[in-house]
Amino acid sequence: MANSIISERRFLPYFCTQFLGAFNDNIYRYAFAILITYFLAKNNQDGAIIINSALVAFILPFFVFGAIAGQLADKYEKAFLIRRIKIAEIIIMIAGSFAVYFESTYGMLAILFALGSQSAFFGPIKYSILPQHVSKDELLDANAYVEAGTFIAILLGTILGGVLGDPALVYYLMAAIVSFAIIGWVAAQFIPDAPAAMPELKMSFNIPKATIQIIRNTYSNRPVFMSILANSWFWFVGALILTQFPIFAKDVLAGDENVAILLLATFSIGIGLGSFACSIFSRGRVEVGLVPFGAIGISFFAWQLGRTDIEVSEQLRTLAEILAVPGAWWVIVNLTMIAFCSGLFIVPLYAFMQLYSKEEHRSRTIAVNNIINALFMIAAGVMAAVLLAMNFTVLQIFKTAAVMNIFVAVYIFSRVPEHFLRLLSWLLMHSIYRIKKVDLDKIPKEGPALVVCNHVSFFDPPILLGVLPRPARFVMWHGFYDLPVVGKIFKWLKTIPIGNSRDRADLVPLAFDRIAQELDAGNLVVIFPEGGITKDGELNKFQPGIDKILKRTPVPVVPLALRGMWGTWSSRKKGRALKGLPTKLLKKLTVVAGDVIEPEQASREVLHSKVLELRGDEK
Repeated sequence: MANSIISERRFLPYFCTQFLGAFNDNIYRYAFAILITYFLAKNNQDGAIIINSALVAFILPFFVFGAIAGQLADKYEKAFLIRRIKIAEIIIMIAGSFAVYFESTYGMLAILFALGSQSAFFGPIKYSILPQHVSKDELLDANAYVEAGTFIAILLGTILGGVLGDPALVYYLMAAIVSFAIIGWVAAQFIPDAPAAMPELKMSFNIPKATIQIIRNTYSNRPVFMSILANSWFWFVGALILTQFPIFAKDVLAGDENVAILLLATFSIGIGLGSFACSIFSRGRVEVGLVPFGAIGISFFAWQLGRTDIEVSEQLRTLAEILAVPGAWWVIVNLTMIAFCSGLFIVPLYAFMQLYSKEEHRSRTIAVNNIINALFMIAAGVMAAVLLAMNFTVLQIFKTAAVMNIFVAVYIFSRVPEHFLRLLSWLLMHSIYRIKKVDLDKIPKEGPALVVCNHVSFFDPPILLGVLPRPARFVMWHGFYDLPVVGKIFKWLKTIPIGNSRDRADLVPLAFDRIAQELDAGNLVVIFPEGGITKDGELNKFQPGIDKILKRTPVPVVPLALRGMWGTWSSRKKGRALKGLPTKLLKKLTVVAGDVIEPEQASREVLHSKVLELRGDEK
């Protein structure tokens, strides 16, 4: 984590403002849920339907006002807009106090709609302002802080809302929601200015037309649009599960309102842990390979949650009593892991949207994300209400969400297998070896480049796959493609098969064509110019193909060396590699990069000497 970000003025006031906003919203929302579930609803079914209707009331404004909110955030300075939005929150919370005082269900639903509207206008700013105040290297860490902070705010707001969701404490609830709105406005005064991305933008207040237009513009950027769909699906599943917590606590666990708070507290802590774990696994880069891991985990643990089997009780249990019931801790574990996997799922998606959306359209891109999120969450609320009306149990709803999500997990993997496999490779190789990385920041973060490396073992490609700071195309011997599983993996990784004049000479020109295409597309290409794995640990001469590549496509070249692989199980020190049981596990290896060499100076002789120098005596 970039620990310094949280204490800097360019981030801290913004973080506090969004934290307090989420905190206050959830005080009101959860106080409403407790009031309805335990005090105001005539029966369990009415309470469940009202709570799911409340979700629709809060989310609907994101769809209705999303297009206008996105335009405003691109046209005007963002800190100015945030301060005006916080003033609106103060006014809404004053009105909300009266709705709570008079115990008006319809009045409180109207306030939830107003809070949703305020959040809809804040949403595009919340994420589009980050790239203006933090660097690309800090972006994923900043998003991890935001997501973790948001769910911790939800946790604290839920706890306070649960405590104050009692008619006897109505005055304390009224004072709290107004006071925290004012404190949030004060924090917003210290947010640094974030200049308008497109001040010349002409506003359109025709909501249907503007909505269709910004969705169409975002759709043209397919990778970003696909990340929006994946993000929206997460919120569909999340809404389907989270909204049932009060009912799950009361009807399944037979717990009082404090048990419902425990469930959301568990979820909030889990998503915070998952967000920070995402930052650790990603190592400062936007690692979308975490998304399939997260999706699979959500399905597995949601299904386990749907199998909850807790002893029935005619009286509501206290928090202490429920923790003593057999199976209760397994419920907590499942909830924590659902949330942990959720952090792995959503943090890379938000960072990807921010990084790859055009600056002048970024706020409208985030608005599209909010609009589609809203549609999916409304659909989740409607679906949950319908299922409950059809006498589905909460546990059956959890299982339904798990089954639906597994199909989406498979689809996401099919779209990003390369990123998933990069992360899997990183995990596997770091569990086998202790890998030290030296000067890998010398590899260009953008644009075409050729990486040349010594070839010591069969594990060289997966090691580099996991440690290189960006995706790369590997030039691989064509024989590997004939292997049943490995060949499929190489195809998913978009590797480039090659032969030689004696074996599959037809592949040679095709390989050079593919290399040129990948470099022209701005990608990183990795080659092992020795033409094969060393048999004696020494660096063999480089083949002339490297000169042909650079003559055809002159690009910067990065010399790279692997140290310490000679003598490992996957090397040929003992003749045949991968023979017998694995040896030298957890051996210390080093991957070291040299200075970038311009194509005019990058002959095979020069590159050979550079790689030899980087390798040194450590084979």
